Amino acid sequence: MSSFKNEIVSFSQFCKEQQFFISIDKLQTYFGYIESKKIQSFEEKIRYLFFLIPKDKDEKDKLKHLISEYFNFKFEESTSFEFNFFDEYDLNENFQDVLINNESRDIDFSKIAIEIIQDFENLDFSRPVSNAYWLNQLKKTKAYEDILSLFDVQFEDSFKNIINNLNRENFSNFLDLKLLELLKEERNKTRDAYQPSELDNKDQLNELDYLYTNSEERKKLLEQTYALGNKLAIKFKKQIKFSNKGNLNLRKTIRKSIQSGGVLQNIIYKPKNKKKPKLVILCDISGSMALYSLFGLTLLYGMVSRFNSIKSFVFIDGITEVTKDIKKLKKTEIESFLKNWNNFVKQDGHSDYSRTFEELVDEVKKSNANYKCLIVIGDARNNYRDIDEELVNEVGKSFKNIYWLNPERLKYWNTGDSLIRKFDRVTNNTSEVRNYNQMKAFVNSIDFKRDLK
Repeated sequence: MSSFKNEIVSFSQFCKEQQFFISIDKLQTYFGYIESKKIQSFEEKIRYLFFLIPKDKDEKDKLKHLISEYFNFKFEESTSFEFNFFDEYDLNENFQDVLINNESRDIDFSKIAIEIIQDFENLDFSRPVSNAYWLNQLKKTKAYEDILSLFDVQFEDSFKNIINNLNRENFSNFLDLKLLELLKEERNKTRDAYQPSELDNKDQLNELDYLYTNSEERKKLLEQTYALGNKLAIKFKKQIKFSNKGNLNLRKTIRKSIQSGGVLQNIIYKPKNKKKPKLVILCDISGSMALYSLFGLTLLYGMVSRFNSIKSFVFIDGITEVTKDIKKLKKTEIESFLKNWNNFVKQDGHSDYSRTFEELVDEVKKSNANYKCLIVIGDARNNYRDIDEELVNEVGKSFKNIYWLNPERLKYWNTGDSLIRKFDRVTNNTSEVRNYNQMKAFVNSIDFKRDLK
């Protein structure tokens, strides 16, 4: 054990050099745990170093990287339930309710998860939100908090306190996995039955709600969505050329016609506007947007990759410009781009349309660009935060034309925390876009020739 201790002490010094500090108290607790559990395997010792030392996700990610560098060791987090029982748990009568067998101390996660879901009355799988969104809602309920309160035990021993926190984390992780499993099952039960039709397979696929697509269907639809983005970019590019033409230059046109025997083959216009009008796309990537963010970003990618006068932002609780980042991506990398969700959190990770539009208006004011059109992709659900009427007016003044793609069913607009009604008076077109056919209809409906005047 002494040689291993020396190795861990050396490792802690290495961590310190990398700006990651492991306190002596934490090391003592770690060594105490290894000895008390009589852990012999090197892999297990390292795994518990990862479990016991960090206090949050960022520290875990940092420590995992340092372990890999120092020990040249990579490991998968355990999928088995790790739990340490203390006599103090038995003082809590409710603890017996979560056990299948008092002797073996097995935990019935299925029973707990079912009771939490049954106690929650607001599940509505017709909304375009992910299972992760509903999990976060369940974790805010009293039923969930009550079950985690089993670990609200005070220990005099600091070592036991740390292990108790580890127990709580492990318990919560495995309960969350079971809840997600049940949510998936319930969502499958409530899926819209697909009605047979005279249409061919391609047309049926184009009518399928994005939320209910499998990986193969998504692959086909994303390719079509990318092509739609290209189409919209080309429409925009053509009308920019048109909008930059001024009045007819009669003198130059006549001179040019002399070369072709007086035939007016080439019409010459006076230059009108040197500053190209810009289009802004704003895409909601919050949890409530589920798969729709992927299709929204693919449409955005199809436009940005073709043309420089399009500026793109994503948002959760504040905007992040992604124009250059999106251009660097390959089509197959868009989904992985969304996995870096935390990179776009500005405050609390919950949708905040008020802060988002405040930042967008500021961006427009400080920029010298000639912004004409704004396309918003989002459900306008604002976590019951209000939005100031003056801000909505400012958004309307900042852009001559505003188009809004809402992936939520029309019948759910303006219910609960939806703010879509507040934007209706400043938008040219607010469309329900839940499938490819609806997105195609939206793209066809835009008339840049009219909007860029």
